[in-house]
Amino acid sequence: MRWSWFPVVWLGGLFNVIASPASGAQALRIDPLTSLCRVEEQVFFSCAVTGSSKLISLCGAQSLDARRGYLQYRFGKPGAVELQFPRARANTQRVFRYAHYLRARVDRTEVTFDNEGYRYVIFDYYEGDIKPPGRDSGVRMRRHGANTKETELTCDSKPTSKLRTLESIVPRDNDNPMNQ
Repeated sequence: MRWSWFPVVWLGGLFNVIASPASGAQALRIDPLTSLCRVEEQVFFSCAVTGSSKLISLCGAQSLDARRGYLQYRFGKPGAVELQFPRARANTQRVFRYAHYLRARVDRTEVTFDNEGYRYVIFDYYEGDIKPPGRDSGVRMRRHGANTKETELTCDSKPTSKLRTLESIVPRDNDNPMNQ
C-alpha cells in the first residue's frame, strides 16, 4: 500500500494530518495538549493532570496484539517527556498487567506496571451507582515495600480511554482483587 502524506494543518489547538492511501483517504488527529502519543500511534489512555501542565498517556502501535506491536507509558509535557516506559519496544505487552471489574453501573479498569522500584497503576473508574455519578481516572504510584505512601495524579477532565481494549493483549493481573 502506498501512502501520500499531506502537510499538517493547525486547527485551533488540534493538529489535522491527512494520509491518503491509493484506495481512499484516512484522517488522523492528535491534540498535542491532551496526548503524548505520536500521530502514527493509538491512544489507549491520555489526559492532562489536575493542577499541572503535564500529561499521562498510554500509547501503542496501530497493529497491536498479544505478540506484535508495542505499548508505552509516557508522562510529561509535549516535547519534554519525563518518563517513557518501557524504553525498548520489544515484547512490551508482557511488562503490563490488566484488571477489570464490571457490575451494573460500575466499570473499573486498571493497567499496572513496575519500573525502578515503583508500581504504577493507570486507572479509569466509572461509578454510576452514586449520586451524582462520578468518574475517577489517572495514575497512582507507590514505592515497593511496606508502609510506603501512594501518590495519585488525577485527570482534570474525562480522559481519552480505551483501556478495556487491552484485555486480550496485556496479561491478566491475577494478584489484583478486581479480577477475583
